[in-house]
Amino acid sequence: MMSPEGNVELYRLLKNWNPLDLELAGRDAFDFDAEIYDSMDVLFKYEGNMEKAGFGIQDIFHFSFEETIPMDRIRPIVMEAFKIIELYKEP
Repeated sequence: MMSPEGNVELYRLLKNWNPLDLELAGRDAFDFDAEIYDSMDVLFKYEGNMEKAGFGIQDIFHFSFEETIPMDRIRPIVMEAFKIIELYKEP
C-alpha cells in the first residue's frame, strides 16, 4: 500500500512521460489517463520485477495506440516508478 502522496507522484511521473510523443492540436500533451492508470496497476502488480512491469506497460500502449514502445524507453520510467513506490510505501 502506498500513501496518497505517492499515488500523486507516480501519476505525475507517468503523465510527464510521453513515450509515443503524442500531441493534439492546441493542447500541451496528449491525454492518456486510461493508459496512466493501467500502467500504475501494472507497476503495483509487478513491483520490483522490471521485466514484467515493462512488458505490461508496453502491452497497454500497444493495445491503445497500435505502436510498440521500445523497452529502452520504458525501463527508465519503471525504475523511477519503483523508487517512488518504495519511497511512499506505508508501513
